Amino acid sequence: MIYQQAFDLFRQESPVPLMARAAMEHAFSASHLDQVFRENAQQQRESDLPFSVVTDVLSLAVLKIRPTVCAAYKAKKAEVGVAIRSVYNKLSGIEGCVSRAMVCDSAARLGRTQEAMGHESWTVQSGYRTRIIDGKHLNRTERRLEPLRYLNGAPLPGQVLAVLDADRRLVCDVFPCEDAHAQERSLLDPVLQTVQQDDLWIADRNFCTAGFLTGIARRKARFIVRRHAQMPLETVGRKRRVGNSPTGKVYEQAARLRCGDNVISVRLVIVKLKRPTRDGETEITLVTNLPKKVSARRVAQLYRGRWTIETAFQQVALALHGEIDSLAYPKAALFGFCIALVAHNLLGVIKAAIATAHDDDPEELSTYYLADEISTVYRGMMIVLPPDFWRRRFSALSDSEMAAWLLELAEGVDWSRFRKHHRGPKRPPPDVGTKTNRNHVSTARVLEQYYASQC
Repeated sequence: MIYQQAFDLFRQESPVPLMARAAMEHAFSASHLDQVFRENAQQQRESDLPFSVVTDVLSLAVLKIRPTVCAAYKAKKAEVGVAIRSVYNKLSGIEGCVSRAMVCDSAARLGRTQEAMGHESWTVQSGYRTRIIDGKHLNRTERRLEPLRYLNGAPLPGQVLAVLDADRRLVCDVFPCEDAHAQERSLLDPVLQTVQQDDLWIADRNFCTAGFLTGIARRKARFIVRRHAQMPLETVGRKRRVGNSPTGKVYEQAARLRCGDNVISVRLVIVKLKRPTRDGETEITLVTNLPKKVSARRVAQLYRGRWTIETAFQQVALALHGEIDSLAYPKAALFGFCIALVAHNLLGVIKAAIATAHDDDPEELSTYYLADEISTVYRGMMIVLPPDFWRRRFSALSDSEMAAWLLELAEGVDWSRFRKHHRGPKRPPPDVGTKTNRNHVSTARVLEQYYASQC
């Protein structure tokens, strides 16, 4: 009775953290996470510290509920039952295949909940399952490890290739790599193994290799990739103008791509830009094997949608604590980033529930404000409503039952509190010279002189 009263109070005042915790319990119960570990771990053993407990501790830091991993451990010390050194040892040994499996599983389970809500997917391109791939180098860490302490260079713990399901806005796959200096192209073989018939893969020029593109074509899938300057292509016929796009004039030309004995026909879509890129380039060339019924202007528009995965990386960096600088071991740092990707998927489902309940666009909801609401309320909520309450109430629900619960909670969300704040274009910063030989100034005196000059 007391728990129900507390639950109703939170539902009235702050339903978003309730939605997050309920969805976490449904999709990522301790038993399910431990099963994911057992099915995918190759060398690391479960031992006395379950994988689910380590995930729970690190997720508190990633969601900014606790400021550091150490603070999260202290909050969960009674449940963890081992010394903090054991937690760090466990984190440093979590294999990339386990981190990847956790992300893939989150997309599958949360995607089913999203579909059960009746939320319509975006369907980026009719007839295709759209995938957007991009790479992310993790930020430098602290020099906590003995071999790093006396190095002048910044220690980089690794990189990932992430794949976004553009139709559902969920990160559906990830390919962790502990070597931060490895070429992204060297990681493409396992990516090819996931390509399915009627996929549409969109990527930047770092992924423009003959082997990758012909591999996609062999699997009867499609691609839109920005051409790399070193990509060998044999053009066929003349370039012709086919119209305009919001960014410039659009041209099209036929070409052939050769990789060994494999030769495929492709289309080159050239966009002569109205404004140069940050690198000073005045045109971009896209390589695609989409059929001609998909116009060149549509191809250019689809490529512009590649920003959605970059936005996901930005949200992981700003709204979540996905790159914890105290996790110097590569495996631990990559695992922390993968937890942040899972949290991004969780927030995506919450957005879908709120948008469906209020019949609005989920893209208008701010990930930052949602994450801030969760991190602010979560600690107090878990004191009043302990883990056993959530386990009894939500762990055994079906996807349709969980979807109904989320929609019911979403009806009480004040949409205006979480709407994005759209600002105008940024003004270029004034030229104030270099940072060398720069003196201090008193803000009060500067303002006094400024206001005096306005009189």
